[in-house]
Amino acid sequence: MAGGSESLTALCTIITTTSPTPSNPSTELICSTLNSLAEHAPALLQCRHILVCDGYKCGSNSKFRSGLVTAERAHAYQQYMEALDRLAHEKASPAWERVEVVRLTERQGFGFAVKAALELVDTRFVCIMQHDRTFMRPFPGVLSLLQAMIQDPRLKMVGLPTTTNDPPRYISQAITKLGAMKVVHPPFETLALTSSACPDFRFIPMIMWHDSTHFASTQYYREFVFSRRQILVTRGGFIEDKLGQQQGMDLREIGWTSHARYGTFLLDDGAPAPARMVGHLNGKRYLRSSIKVALEVAERAKASLADVPESEDGLATDELAIGCRYYQRKA
Repeated sequence: MAGGSESLTALCTIITTTSPTPSNPSTELICSTLNSLAEHAPALLQCRHILVCDGYKCGSNSKFRSGLVTAERAHAYQQYMEALDRLAHEKASPAWERVEVVRLTERQGFGFAVKAALELVDTRFVCIMQHDRTFMRPFPGVLSLLQAMIQDPRLKMVGLPTTTNDPPRYISQAITKLGAMKVVHPPFETLALTSSACPDFRFIPMIMWHDSTHFASTQYYREFVFSRRQILVTRGGFIEDKLGQQQGMDLREIGWTSHARYGTFLLDDGAPAPARMVGHLNGKRYLRSSIKVALEVAERAKASLADVPESEDGLATDELAIGCRYYQRKA
């Protein structure tokens, strides 16, 4: 079937990753992200949506970015995943109509959580999201974007604008970075791609992979990002960590021609600066009020942790427990 006649449902699957956060068991963070999808990119609600819950490791101290949590926070995460199951089963809102919850039994990290979800995908493209990356403004051109990617296979990965990657100023930033890296390249303005499928858009070469919300070819993900011939993503980490470093090394050692291998582009839909389409939510803002108090106290206590007594077993506890103990001591 020609790309122009395929429906969005047939073309794209959404993969959203989630993992332990201080706000668990509250689902407000993920619901805010999914509701932003319904508000600003409602066409994507037609697509199958795989919500993959990463696993975790238990320890005496919580380090959420590393997937390490205390027994207490692990219990909160289990409650959170059960709540996600209910929201998906009950189709609690339009944003949850096509959501399927997948739980991973072990800690994988963002990159390998995406890899696990890819095993369930049978569409040509994927939209990769994180639980704390929310749409900030309307994006009605999803289908046109995918049709452009079909027309031009050079568009292997297209990221949506963020505060870091703001199209009106990204070109000058990229030129500066390439100069610092001593990478010789054609005039950068000439490197942007356009497509008849979406004449109001242009695609600016992105010189470094960015894990924020993006669209990509499923085949590209399987055969390149997670290639068995080379390790560009490691278990427990983000895709941009190792792959982004390799992309920079290739630019330095091979030159500008190496960019074609990565095919990373930034969508420029003509919006004036600041043009961010996707924002980053602070998970701590979604804590229940009682936990917020403890966490705020914990943050104030960090400057004087030596004044905080150890637990009876001599082990450090997570930041919420530290906050509670500090609060009780000062009360």
